[in-house]
Amino acid sequence: MRLDDFIQTAMNNVLKNPVLSVLRDINFSSILKQSNFIKRDIGKSPYLVILHFLYMFVINIKISSFMKYSNDSYKKDVYYRLLKDNRYNWRKLLLLTSVKLHKLQKTTDTKVLIIDDTVEIKRGKFIEGSCKNLWSNKEHRTVKGLNIVSLNYSDCYTDMMLDFSINYNKNQIVNVNENYFHHKSNAYKRRVEGNNSKNNLALDMLQRVLKLGIYADYLL
Repeated sequence: MRLDDFIQTAMNNVLKNPVLSVLRDINFSSILKQSNFIKRDIGKSPYLVILHFLYMFVINIKISSFMKYSNDSYKKDVYYRLLKDNRYNWRKLLLLTSVKLHKLQKTTDTKVLIIDDTVEIKRGKFIEGSCKNLWSNKEHRTVKGLNIVSLNYSDCYTDMMLDFSINYNKNQIVNVNENYFHHKSNAYKRRVEGNNSKNNLALDMLQRVLKLGIYADYLL
């Protein structure tokens, strides 16, 4: 049995996890194509690699452990190529998936959209957009990390992130103005966007979400 078949059998029959049936219900393969997750001439199918990531998430193990205990797992470069490829539109993947999941939710009396400004601690030396001195309300001190603006949806049944953006400032570690990305690529557009104010980033997120048909009673 191939590892991909083993993963699907394990998640459906052993772990009793509904994630694969949900992916079929929302037509996840179509969402991947719309988000530019297209198999190139070489390499593995993005869907199969993401399937591996989902399995790691469900059984709560890291890539290194997954590779160590499974002889049929992909090599490390396969997973990291998927994460680093600037052609893939991860934010669009998140948003389109959330829209599909939103349609599966039960109707409730109260639905809210939540704009959140948070600091995510990152200790890597060369993490894109990481800043040296960010005040963290959670830690009550200055930390090195990413300043993230996010838009979330919540009702009586679920909470999920719809959209996000990294906000850059003058103390950022990586120079986002270096023009080594094509001007039409997702990576370049995100770097230009990150220089906008947090209010503008939040308004852009709201416009994208409303355009795709997610509505709420309140904005928090």
